[in-house]
Parts: sequence; C-alpha cells; structure tokens
Amino acid sequence: MSSQSQKKSQKRMKGIPVLHDELKKPHNIMLTGTSWKWLQLSAKEAGVSVGEFVERWIKSQIKDTSGALPL
Repeated sequence: MSSQSQKKSQKRMKGIPVLHDELKKPHNIMLTGTSWKWLQLSAKEAGVSVGEFVERWIKSQIKDTSGALPL
C-alpha cells in the first residue's frame, strides 16, 4: 500500500492536516473559462478536486526548482 493511499484512509479531523504537512486555506485566483474547464477535466481524470490537482502541480514545480523559491 502506498503512503498516499495510507494517508487517504486516515480519519479526517478538523484542524489536523491529512494529505499535506499543513492545513489548506481558501484563496482566490482569476482564470478564463477555458482554463477553468481544462482544470476541472484534468482533475476529474486524475480523480481529485481542482484544488488538489493545482496543489500537486505546484508541489511538483517546487521539487523541480529545488529551493528556487523560499517557502
């Protein structure tokens, strides 16, 4: 069993992060309708929410640049 599927089986508790090392907070971004539709379709194909799809993409970019952005 992968570590990700192990994390998904954990019971979610308010205020405790499950999939990531920190809690998620709401943020707003402006996108064209075309970009939003692409995100929705891509997230659906991946079996995750749009927010999780974007989160994974960002984390992959952070790993690719290995320390280029201070977080």
